[in-house]
Amino acid sequence: MGKDEVIGKIEQIARGISEVKDQYISEKGLKIDYITIFSHSNSEFRTLIKFSKKLGKRIDEHNGPVIKLTKPMKLGKDILKVFRIRKPDKQRPQIGCGDFKVKEYDSFKKKYLGRKNFELFTGEGFEFIGIHDPNSQFLVYFPSETLTEYLGL
Repeated sequence: MGKDEVIGKIEQIARGISEVKDQYISEKGLKIDYITIFSHSNSEFRTLIKFSKKLGKRIDEHNGPVIKLTKPMKLGKDILKVFRIRKPDKQRPQIGCGDFKVKEYDSFKKKYLGRKNFELFTGEGFEFIGIHDPNSQFLVYFPSETLTEYLGL
């Protein structure tokens, strides 16, 4: 694995989360804000970190390093500034996940929460809605505040 394979994983996840999003919601033009690559072993985790260093620098930590890309990556119409590599977790056998920015979070939440495969997640100072389709290899999230907003990027 090299830096090109990390880029390929990011692109694969971007396609996957976009397909899941489009299956479940009617809103168009939502931008990808953030992507996470799920590692499935300690060896894979270390390898992903090694090659991600060639793409940018670590700026935060949450179940693995958050990397700010030296050169933002074009993903279709979206521009990705940050991604994360998640530590191995038996609860995350999927390929990865990603966040989309919604303009009106509260109305989006009211519209979709309670529908099949939609879940609400809350923490200290944050909230987001997720699509967890058991038949998909990708998880999709819609945060009340995106990571790039939170980090001021």
